[in-house]
Amino acid sequence: MNEIEAFAARVEAFFKDRFPPRPQTLEHGWGDDSMVGAAFRVAADEHADLERARHYQHELADAGLAWLDGPVELGGAGLGVAERRVFAEIARRYDAPDLNSLLVGQQILAPAVLVYGSTEQRERVLPALWNGDLVGCQLFSEPGAGSDLAALTTRARRVDGGWRVTGQKVWSSGAHLAHVGELLARTSEDPGTRSRGLTMFVLDMASPGVTVRPLRQMTGTAHFNEVFLDDVFIPDGDVLGAVGEGWAVANVSLSSERDNFGDSGSDLFLRLLDRLVLVVREVGAWSNPGARDRIADAYIREVVTENLPESLATASAPVAAAGASLIKLFATDADRRLVQTAVDILGPSIVADTGAWGTFAWSRVLLGMPATRIAGGSDEIQRNILAERALGLPREVRPLQEDRS
Repeated sequence: MNEIEAFAARVEAFFKDRFPPRPQTLEHGWGDDSMVGAAFRVAADEHADLERARHYQHELADAGLAWLDGPVELGGAGLGVAERRVFAEIARRYDAPDLNSLLVGQQILAPAVLVYGSTEQRERVLPALWNGDLVGCQLFSEPGAGSDLAALTTRARRVDGGWRVTGQKVWSSGAHLAHVGELLARTSEDPGTRSRGLTMFVLDMASPGVTVRPLRQMTGTAHFNEVFLDDVFIPDGDVLGAVGEGWAVANVSLSSERDNFGDSGSDLFLRLLDRLVLVVREVGAWSNPGARDRIADAYIREVVTENLPESLATASAPVAAAGASLIKLFATDADRRLVQTAVDILGPSIVADTGAWGTFAWSRVLLGMPATRIAGGSDEIQRNILAERALGLPREVRPLQEDRS
């Protein structure tokens, strides 16, 4: 038995001892929430779901399976892409809790702390994010600064022992459940470019002056939030990276967020290709060559998405540098095409669903899909990154002093 086989056997034993197998054939009666992860799900008890996720994460950490590619000295397993893929394949076969509520902390905040955090910050924050003790959120976007993130106006002013922060953030996924937030604020003005003079902080979400208000989405959920910061004190020890270098820290988080759009562990949507195949069969469209061609196309795109991260690791330097944007664009486009196939097959019934057999509540997927094309930087931003950084095309004409991620 080689190392990968031994690892697979260990993972299989972990899940077999704790969780029932997930049905391999989707049965009639699968309910409304079975197609979407926590970000788009209306939960009967969101806090109870979070506690189940945190307990499961604790179990993973105790078994050495929580942070597979993390450094051993910080609680990671020190493993690689092959092990992550094996773990994901096995985990999909078991009915384990949804970890989507921990995604922002682990895939957006943690990479920035790993790269730019002090020794104290790494030791304090990273193990806690990966064992479920801490839940994180992202505090970047503002009402007037989304894709144009350098336009943010939240201000941090220097005071004795730290900073006082005032401003407003928006579209902060899971902020109402989070213990810590990755906060980008302006600490000085720079006449040369707006991306300078920004500083990143690790914010304690329980700090006085922090107010979180949920925003109801067209999916019916309220997972996004607006966060108000009213003269919030942040100690110097919670500055992430150097003062004035927050743009570089933000780009680590944004690149990781984009990269993980191709990661099945993100679970924004659940087993869409399986449901599409069943829908095609249920409505009698399987005999249609056009429908079969689109199913084949969806399968090919799913396989390409799964293999893109490994392929890009050996790409040329310019392409690899823009790899996260490529993964994000390809993965979201693949999902968009798949959902459009479902729309074309189901017709008007896709928005009149009950979660019954034959529809699987595709409407929540349909309504949630636009969010994936904005999160982590809009599709338009990703295309600019690919054009300019990977292909070497001229920069588009932009207003004076404009900068973007």
